Amino acid sequence: MARISVLELKKIHGVSQDDIDLARATQKAQKKSGSVVLPLAVICGVQKRRRKTDNVTDPGTLLERQKRNRGEYDQAALLLDRNALAEKTPERAMRAREAAGIAKELSASAQLEFDFFGGGNVSIAFQYQDAVTERLFDAAPTTTKAKEALSILWTICRHLGWQTYECSKTAAQLCEITRTQKQHMSNALKLLEDVGAIRRVKRGRVKVITVTPEGAFRGNINEHGKTVERYKLNVIDGGADG
Repeated sequence: MARISVLELKKIHGVSQDDIDLARATQKAQKKSGSVVLPLAVICGVQKRRRKTDNVTDPGTLLERQKRNRGEYDQAALLLDRNALAEKTPERAMRAREAAGIAKELSASAQLEFDFFGGGNVSIAFQYQDAVTERLFDAAPTTTKAKEALSILWTICRHLGWQTYECSKTAAQLCEITRTQKQHMSNALKLLEDVGAIRRVKRGRVKVITVTPEGAFRGNINEHGKTVERYKLNVIDGGADG
């Protein structure tokens, strides 16, 4: 099977950069889990995957294994998200993602406030982005403070750990990255907490900054449901907010 370059995917087959980024993230997850790493063109639905005779795991078998760890609605959402990648028109892809969202709402692992759709290395839901932006401008004492908090939030999302909801940077490290004074950082983080954009969980002497995986997520979408459950258990139900 001839390899199709990224340039060909874009120019000839009309695959968007967002779908290519998501396909690359899927490849990384496949490699990490030890499964067969499929070509970008196959993940994006441009090429057909090779059959069993070529030593590729049969998708039906894979889905049966996944069902042991996922509910039926979660599985339906996963299939719809995958099919959205293969759609040729943005309208059909969006409808598939909307259907996936409905399946997630029906899932036993009930969605949180914001809806997650596939994206790139760090995926940020538009619903989360819009809601947080509006709340910040309403709650912040000045427009400048709101914009500063937004800038810090996207830096937090940039540094989410793989398949987790935790920022890998402390408040002090965020100060260095964003060139922000300590007091300004403290005020911005409190503001972000007040509007529901983040939660801080105290662990020993450190406050870990977390973001709901329904708002921002970095990792394999196959593991997204499990990440949501961990977030609810560790942060919402069992976490000690700082």
